[in-house]
Amino acid sequence: MALPARTTISIGALLLALLAVPGSFAAEDHAASELKGTWSGTFNQYSHDINDSFAVKLTVDAISGSEFTGTMEWPTFDTTTRVMGMVEGSLIKWTETGYIKGDDAVLNGLYVAHFTATNEITGDWMDPKHTITPKGPRFGTRGADFVLKKD
Repeated sequence: MALPARTTISIGALLLALLAVPGSFAAEDHAASELKGTWSGTFNQYSHDINDSFAVKLTVDAISGSEFTGTMEWPTFDTTTRVMGMVEGSLIKWTETGYIKGDDAVLNGLYVAHFTATNEITGDWMDPKHTITPKGPRFGTRGADFVLKKD
């Protein structure tokens, strides 16, 4: 007995959807696991009356599910901060929550990044002096952009 064309298309669409779901989860898990380690690069700031580039180092020490913790080191300012973040789909988001050494960094800004290559992440830093929203294409007002490569 042949199925009506509409039923065949529906079953085909369901199979495609089921095949796509595990791949999506695998990509997210891969991104989270690849994040652990040290990432070095350049932070290009254009906020707080500063228009300059600075060296920065992000170290992701621990990952639990989609959440991670670590530190950010700012050699120019002799400052190190605590970091908390999460991987959400293809996005990597984190914030600096407190000082470990020094105090010359703006806390509570939102970093929004994504993998651009296996060992490279790029993104924007959202300035905390403006409203930061958890949803939307920009998540707030850009104050800098950055590129980090895994050491």
